[in-house]
Amino acid sequence: MSSTPSPTLDVTIDGSERELFMSFGLLNELVTLIGGPDNVAAIVGDPELREAVLFATLSERSKTGKVTKAVTDIFDVEISTEDAEAVLEWVMANAIAFFMRSLKRVVKVVEPHKATIEELASSPNG
Repeated sequence: MSSTPSPTLDVTIDGSERELFMSFGLLNELVTLIGGPDNVAAIVGDPELREAVLFATLSERSKTGKVTKAVTDIFDVEISTEDAEAVLEWVMANAIAFFMRSLKRVVKVVEPHKATIEELASSPNG
């Protein structure tokens, strides 16, 4: 799998082809639901998280990610098992890529200050 997942996914919802777009607004909502990189796999195993992820992802959104028509009941959406699983895989790929990029940025910011941080942590008042 590529380290940069596609920002779009085509699925059939309610009998019509629809392109899902991973805007920052959607991604931010999803990573808030997921919590952290260690919880990404829970999307497939935790029914409540899975449902919340599908609600967020399948809701109709503007280009900026603002919800224009919310999905609040999975039984109101006609989607195949294959497409639902593809959505979950796409979400997991985008979420883990976000977490990994973010963690790399944290390391980049912290690295120049590593000696000072270690010194402060080992001081009697640290």
